Formats: sequence, C-alpha cells, structure tokens
Amino acid sequence: MSTCEDVRADGHGARGRCLPEPWMCRVFRVDGSLRDVRALDVTRAEWIAVLERLRVVADETEVEHPYPRFDPVRPAVAELFRAWADEPEGEGTSFAFRARFGAVWFFALPCDEEEIEFSFRPDDVVDAAGVDAVLRFLAEVAAASGRRTILTGETVRYDTGLPTLVSHDPATGRTAHI
Repeated sequence: MSTCEDVRADGHGARGRCLPEPWMCRVFRVDGSLRDVRALDVTRAEWIAVLERLRVVADETEVEHPYPRFDPVRPAVAELFRAWADEPEGEGTSFAFRARFGAVWFFALPCDEEEIEFSFRPDDVVDAAGVDAVLRFLAEVAAASGRRTILTGETVRYDTGLPTLVSHDPATGRTAHI
C-alpha cells in the first residue's frame, strides 16, 4: 500500500505517482520548481572528476557546447572547463552536461567553478526507483568530489539558511533526509 499518491495530467493524459515514504512526498512534491543537487566549495578538478565519473556510471550522458574545435559528442571535460573559464572565446558562454539515472535526468550549466550544481524535475520522480536514482546520483557526486552533497529546493544561489532536503556525506557514507 502506498503512503503518497497523486495523479497529475501531462501531455499524454493522467499518470499515477506513488512514493513509498511520506518524506519522499515532501522532498519530491511537484510544485513547479526544480530541485538542485549541490556540492559546495569545490575546485575545478573536483568538477571535472564529477563529470568524468558521471560519464562512467550514468545510464546516459550528453554534452552541448559552443566550441567548434572540440568533439561535438564527447569532448574532454578538462578542455571544456579550460575554454569556458580561461580563454577569451569562453567568456560569456558555458556548456551543458546532462546525466540520466533511470528515468531521472540531471543537468548542469556550469556558471560557478566553486559550486557544483545539477538540477532535476521532481515530477520525474514517480516511484521508489526514481527516489533510488536521485539518492544514487547524490552519492556519486559526493564520492567523485569528496564533498558533502546536498539536495535543496530550486535557487539561483545557495544560501546556508535554505533547508537541506537530502544530504550524502562521502566520509561516512551516510545519507540523511528531512
């Protein structure tokens, strides 16, 4: 028996949603905003390590970039960062990185080297498998960066006063939720 269900209409009709725990219903409530996965106070090397790790462990990844000299499908992550952050051609540009775990897509538009941020749509989390995909993604980002990784509501810039919905600490291997 489910503890949380809602039915929502999408472009193809109604789709049921069933999350097995009440805390999951609060974290993944469909409210029109995205959820953000963050690792704070990181270095460029940690960003690169995360994206390279995601290329290995994700079900699928995609990269879009505006740099014609790089491979259009699988450019080297370190080269993307170098062009974006260090070279005149990268000024005012960025690149997009997406990773799919199960049915959930996580996407990043790097705009700050010191904070890893990925976003995802909470309405993509429709069941326990979707929750597991999010928790696995948090653990992978934490392991690759060596930093505590948190899940928050959508924001432009992280503020320490924001509630952490879920966190994963790579030092202890512990995941905590609200």
